[in-house]
Amino acid sequence: MAFLIERTGRRRVLEVAGGAVLAGARPGMSLREATRQAPRAAVALDDPVRAARDWRRMLDQLATLPGGVDDGGPGLAFVRAPDGDPPQRWFMRVRSKLVSSGLAARCGAGANRFVAYVATHRSYDAVCTPGGEAAFVADAPLELLRLDDDVSLRLRLLGVRTLGDLAALPAAHLRSFGPDAMRLHGFAHGHGEPAVVAGVW
Repeated sequence: MAFLIERTGRRRVLEVAGGAVLAGARPGMSLREATRQAPRAAVALDDPVRAARDWRRMLDQLATLPGGVDDGGPGLAFVRAPDGDPPQRWFMRVRSKLVSSGLAARCGAGANRFVAYVATHRSYDAVCTPGGEAAFVADAPLELLRLDDDVSLRLRLLGVRTLGDLAALPAAHLRSFGPDAMRLHGFAHGHGEPAVVAGVW
């Protein structure tokens, strides 16, 4: 089990693998939080130059799929699949494109980018059924929103640990958290940019 962290800055966890996931380590956590959850996990430092080059190569491979690919930032891509086409078929196509890289892609699908992103942090090849977005994201950890440390702390002081907790806060109360508050509230209800149905992490 292992996790990959930022080489510089606040030493955030970028990726979690193996038993560290089961132990509770999650992307977005600080190194201190992650090692508290998985004290025996190996820690690898990110190499941004090599990672950017490798990621560009993988995006180029995924771009040959019908419908193309949107870059969600290092390690995250969104593939658009036609309506009615089973997500599992697209998961297989994605993996066939990445097989030469030797990486094990985590795939997930949903009605929008954010739900697809949450799905990649679920069990293997998770798919959110249309209409069930709010319930699907409800138990997802707050860390998936990659909040500013100050905002995250303030929410935790209010007892907010999951997206469901965030969704339960009154919208008016959230306005004190700044201009992005309502967008985050929307994510907590499973809303997001439509027409992207598969995430690759």
